[in-house]
Amino acid sequence: MILSHDNPPFNFLSAPYDSMGSKALLSYFQNRDTVRHFPLSKGSRDYGQKADQIIEHVFSFNNETHHFSKSFDWKVNPSHDIEWLILLHKFYFANDLGKAYAYSKNEKYAKKWVELLLSWIKNVPEGFINSQVTGRRVQQWVLSYRYFIPESACAEIQPFFLIAFLKSIHLQVRYLTKNLTASGNHRTIELYAIFLVATLFPELRDSDIFLTFSITEILKNMQQDLLLDGVQKELSPDYHHTVLKNYLKIKELATLNEIPLPLECDHLIQKALEFSLYIHKPAGFIPAVSDGDRNSYLPLLKKGVEYYRDPHLLYVISQGKEGSSPPSRSKGFRESGYYVLRSDWGEMPYDEGLYFFFDCGPLGAGTHGHYDLLNFEMSAYGHDLIVDPGRYTYSEESDDGVNWRKIFKGTASHNTVLVDGKDQTSYRRGKPISPEPKAVLTEFTTAEGFDFIAGKAVSQEYPVVHERNVFFLPSEYWIISDRLQGEGSHHYALNFHLHPRAVCQTIIKQRERGIAVTSPNLMIVQPKVDRVSSTIVAGFVSPQYGVKQKAPIITFSQNSIGPTFFDTLLYPYRTNEPDISVEEIPVYHHGVLCPKKEVTALKITIKGDQGFYSDYFLHTHGAGLKEYDFEDITYKGKLLFLRKNKQGRILNLQANHIDYMSVNGHLILSFEGSPGRVSYQKEILHCDTDAVSFRVDLENVQKIIHTKSADIKNFN
Repeated sequence: MILSHDNPPFNFLSAPYDSMGSKALLSYFQNRDTVRHFPLSKGSRDYGQKADQIIEHVFSFNNETHHFSKSFDWKVNPSHDIEWLILLHKFYFANDLGKAYAYSKNEKYAKKWVELLLSWIKNVPEGFINSQVTGRRVQQWVLSYRYFIPESACAEIQPFFLIAFLKSIHLQVRYLTKNLTASGNHRTIELYAIFLVATLFPELRDSDIFLTFSITEILKNMQQDLLLDGVQKELSPDYHHTVLKNYLKIKELATLNEIPLPLECDHLIQKALEFSLYIHKPAGFIPAVSDGDRNSYLPLLKKGVEYYRDPHLLYVISQGKEGSSPPSRSKGFRESGYYVLRSDWGEMPYDEGLYFFFDCGPLGAGTHGHYDLLNFEMSAYGHDLIVDPGRYTYSEESDDGVNWRKIFKGTASHNTVLVDGKDQTSYRRGKPISPEPKAVLTEFTTAEGFDFIAGKAVSQEYPVVHERNVFFLPSEYWIISDRLQGEGSHHYALNFHLHPRAVCQTIIKQRERGIAVTSPNLMIVQPKVDRVSSTIVAGFVSPQYGVKQKAPIITFSQNSIGPTFFDTLLYPYRTNEPDISVEEIPVYHHGVLCPKKEVTALKITIKGDQGFYSDYFLHTHGAGLKEYDFEDITYKGKLLFLRKNKQGRILNLQANHIDYMSVNGHLILSFEGSPGRVSYQKEILHCDTDAVSFRVDLENVQKIIHTKSADIKNFN
């Protein structure tokens, strides 16, 4: 391209702009008011410091810095990581130059902006690296353009530069229309770039074509990219928000310029916003699963409020101060396999709520899925307690010779069970070619006083099926039951990855009744099992790409033949560490001791600020209902949680698929052959049953209630 050629006709522009003189064209673009865009930042001194580094050709991406010569080769990567070169070509630094200029009006920033863009135009071939890089670059060029050209008397902007800029933008967008990525977040980025240029530069010859093409393909992209539950199909919360951010920018730009979008676009965006609403932790961050970082997208939700007036989004953004709480306390997204179990929305302080994210879904489209089926994150009282370590890098090479990509993606780096030291699917660069582990959700119940979720992981890498059940007592604690079934002897390692703040603050205490791990704001307790050993292992957490922080891993391991179990209590606390023990208790059926593969029963003793409690938890593993006896309780049902105080009075009772129950030989619940669900707490009873009549006696007073389930307050 001959950069000094600035005389018409300009065949990339439509009439009458194609025949304007270059000086007249520059004046036109500096002063036109025919298109609208988002408000620009006024910049700050901090951007000047960043921009000064760019002037010296010092580029820092992903916590890795390289110093270039003045006439550097754009195509040479000084890093092991291709992502570094990708970020160079995406031109995010152009925005730093623009904001530094907006703040200072120093022409040196404009001069460097012009120099770098012209250098790139002259030396880089069309479509270098891939289309999504082109899409991001176009976005950044257009954004930074607005600092230097519209309504500006910037001396460094000459007519020949504007011609080169417009011609390159036109060529890059034409390239995108012919080379869109097939699907995924990259395609969304590219489509937004096309829509952006079509909207802000209607003077381009093909702008009408670009606009029609982008609107048609944007709707198609939403339809194929979002699952029925509103989650982006790559199943990465971070990339879900990358996509959502581009959708909302398209919505905003279309609204500003009165460009109609298909009505279905609004419906699909709102579904995507609903997932975002639930996935945010009370403290405002999303879980760092599947190639994610520790990010907050609450500012993005503000855009959702602006366009859709959703009171639930407003409630989350304002931390309960405005709007109305979402309709469900806990929420499942079945197509993606993501589930969120949390405390009541109305509990304050809002940011100290309890939160549990559970993954029981496939790897997802693309290459971002980690080998982490049945993985989880949890937080409470304003702290991340058990975390996903994140992604750290996409590179398989490093200065220390370690393939950190493989490590962070592997099963051992997640909060699940590692079988025989193997990943759930064999590792390879990109998407695995071997069968991915099969995810099976067997139950998800969210009720007035408890949540319960159960899932299975079936891997082709080993002959063992991993079943994980999670019981949540809202606002207090979780019980995680892991059952592993397979032939022969296997080594099992249950890993819990703690937050970096737990370094040198975590202790394993061997007690007579079991194992207790104490760390800041969290206790991890297991009953005594002779063959289970526990260790603290040095690990890493990556809150942002390229950042690696030390963090402890708690590992419970055992070698076992046949069905194998781990039962774990996760008890967060705000200030004072409670005294907690967990023990397995025997369960009988008609006087015969039941094997653990059939039923699990735990007694949890808690001494803390709220008093002294004895909690009982029972869960059956088989089909059908049988009568079981344990301690002074007789129970026919699938799931039971019972809390007694020091005097033996029942304070909390949660039961699912219950037929009847007695304590000390005294019948207190009976559904007369039509099993139902019960929640009793704070002296309030909730029932859900199809039984025509049922019997309740919790305070030694017989009450016979004759009614139908439709007349009883339902859990859901």
